[in-house]
Amino acid sequence: MKVSTIGNALLLTAILSASPAIALNPVPINKCNSYSSACRNTLISRLSSEQLNPFLRLIQSGTDDREAKNYDRAIQTFQAALQLAQQLNYADGQWSARYNMAQTYLESDNFPKALELHQQNLAFFLQRQEDFDDKTKAPYTLIYISDIYTAQKNYAKAIEALNQALAFIEKLDLLSSSDSKARVLQHLGMNYFLAGNIPAADTNLAASLAAYQNIRKQRVGEQLPQQVDYTYEIEVNRWRQQVLVAQNRFNEALELAEQNRARVFVGLLASRLNSSSGFPATDEAPNIQQIKQIAKAENATLVTYSVIYDFSPQGAFWAENYQKFRATKLLIWVIKPTGEVAFRRSNIVSGNASLQEIVRQARASIGARGIGISVTAARVVNNNRPNTGQTAELKQLYQLLIQPIANLLPTNQNDRIIFIPQDFLFLVPFPALQDSAGKYLIEKHTMLTSPSIQVLQLTRSQQQRIQQEAKGILIVGNPTMPSIRVNPNQPPQQLPSLPGAEKEAIAIAKMFATQPLLGANATKATVLEYLSKARIVHLATHGLLDDIGGFFSSLALAPTDRDNGFLTAREIISLKLSAELVVLSACDTGRGQISGDGVVGLSRSLIGAGVPSVIVSLWSVPDAPTASLMTAFYQNIKSGSDKAQALRNAMLKTMKEYPNPINWAAFTLIGAANSSGTLQAVTGGVAVANNSNTNSTQAVVRYYTVFPVPDNVTDYRESPSLRVPGEVDIFFHSTLSFEQLIDFYRQAYRQRGLTENSGNTRLTKDSAQLVFFGSPNGKRIIIQASEDYLGRGFRSVSVRFE
Repeated sequence: MKVSTIGNALLLTAILSASPAIALNPVPINKCNSYSSACRNTLISRLSSEQLNPFLRLIQSGTDDREAKNYDRAIQTFQAALQLAQQLNYADGQWSARYNMAQTYLESDNFPKALELHQQNLAFFLQRQEDFDDKTKAPYTLIYISDIYTAQKNYAKAIEALNQALAFIEKLDLLSSSDSKARVLQHLGMNYFLAGNIPAADTNLAASLAAYQNIRKQRVGEQLPQQVDYTYEIEVNRWRQQVLVAQNRFNEALELAEQNRARVFVGLLASRLNSSSGFPATDEAPNIQQIKQIAKAENATLVTYSVIYDFSPQGAFWAENYQKFRATKLLIWVIKPTGEVAFRRSNIVSGNASLQEIVRQARASIGARGIGISVTAARVVNNNRPNTGQTAELKQLYQLLIQPIANLLPTNQNDRIIFIPQDFLFLVPFPALQDSAGKYLIEKHTMLTSPSIQVLQLTRSQQQRIQQEAKGILIVGNPTMPSIRVNPNQPPQQLPSLPGAEKEAIAIAKMFATQPLLGANATKATVLEYLSKARIVHLATHGLLDDIGGFFSSLALAPTDRDNGFLTAREIISLKLSAELVVLSACDTGRGQISGDGVVGLSRSLIGAGVPSVIVSLWSVPDAPTASLMTAFYQNIKSGSDKAQALRNAMLKTMKEYPNPINWAAFTLIGAANSSGTLQAVTGGVAVANNSNTNSTQAVVRYYTVFPVPDNVTDYRESPSLRVPGEVDIFFHSTLSFEQLIDFYRQAYRQRGLTENSGNTRLTKDSAQLVFFGSPNGKRIIIQASEDYLGRGFRSVSVRFE
């Protein structure tokens, strides 16, 4: 490795004492923070794009090498970036290059070198702070320095650095939306906790959480994208849970754990319920008394897990990046319907295996697909033989997740348990966990899951809302399969037919005296048209998993000349549905992107669309046992069982014929467990005609407009429209050229009957714009695309109303 020589490490106190005037009187040239677009514009105002872009490309190239663990080349690239920034006299760039070198050394476990570079950055800032656009670089550098001391368990040094950062911030004229103070307070609280000073930890973490909440509220008030609002509070929240537990304040810790869950999702459900008269709802997290009331109303024992991770100096915990952190303990609360609340903890001691790895191994032991980023479409071939090694894996998970609370769980096997998992625990097959005697959990208990305790309250309200609405059943089985491009360099391939799913749909349809939608009749347009009229929806088809963003998890339906046949999660969540129960008898329909908001995917979208109860799968499921399980499930529903009991008894029946858990343990019920009288009495279809020419979607009722998106986009995200209440703006990256993007949107919107305002059409070498009139809400639709300034070969695209 060729690395330029760096001098002896500078002591932090020596740096500050050498320049007391600078340290105590920073020059506030610009109010700059990470949320401000004006700040980002200022940062590049001193350099032209021709000067700046080569530097940015070097930073991106080095970052790519670091992520690929090619540390030698990353260091060389960042050194080249540093030399270029020095030639340009670009102070922020020099700081950035050193920071990235430090992070690279940190990831390769060279803490002394990383500390040395951060200390150089601090000295550089103090000497030339008038040349910096971003004044928060000083406190953030002190945070990075403190992180290294924390990793080395030198908490006194870490706290000293953080107190100096706090003093520095007090002298800066920062915008109120800057999160630098919140971050410093958070790290102070973490270090005080690790050092054993619980009162100081509590004070600082509480102040940090309050600061983050104020920032979030301000961002919402300024109409900035809301999807990421709660992510800033995730890490500090989990640290404070530990502090409260250390003080035996278990109920307060439970309230905090619930605050940390599914906040954006809860806000969505509450706002939609409030739009229905008679069902007011709030997005405020419940307090301990309200949590007890929810357990009583559900007549169930609630089990809430909070996953605690080791400190890592390599970055903040965001829930989405949980795989980069090592889980070391579980905090577990059991809330009984009587109002009793009990707390337990589970320390994870399993050799070198992390809890994430234990979950992956348990899934793999029964033949389920592992944790990872993938898109899957095949229902697997039945494997009726249990794997010889699966018992140990499933027993190990039982010991970690269930044994600490086993004596608190109901003894009556018909009494419900509702698990509220977190992070990768959403992937745990709870029914298949085995006690020391080899008995599966499903043999002892009736169970279901929920993203949060509050979601249970909201799904119960959703079920009350639809009591007198839809009454029929919509059954879809083995549609004419669409094609998917598995490899970008190969042509699209048609998904394989599912004859078992067709038999499943026919058998279930006979039970309800109706006809299923099969083959070419099961088009996306037809299914969309009749979804809102069904009390029960059963979809037996391929499921595609999007672990990256979750929005493009989808169900395969018959394609037409108007669409590709894939019904995505982003389309489903825009709908207004009246179904009491949706069963996704497909592959991986319960999975998606795991985030601080739960699992972003098909199940979340259906509940968001108004469905109180959803049954989904956690892995690719075999055809024959799935058909057997689903037939038994509906027989139980028609016999008067609630949804949770119906699923449990169907699992137990299927287990006798197909003992391997891969055949019966994949499905999980999310949401409301009780069945209405209307559900038990459902019979007949929803007047669906077997007409393959059905293309009308006029009957589809939506919460908001779903903008068309080309294939193979990345970094897709949505946010509430800044201009039109109730609508959603979208943003994504695409490798299509500007010409191809224009062609795609011209065709898409002309098919929808919109008119292009050609006077506003723009196409240059590095940008494009299209404007359309004639949308249902009367607003203009604007599509804008720009070249990636880092030269990574994609276009940044936004589609919005204005």
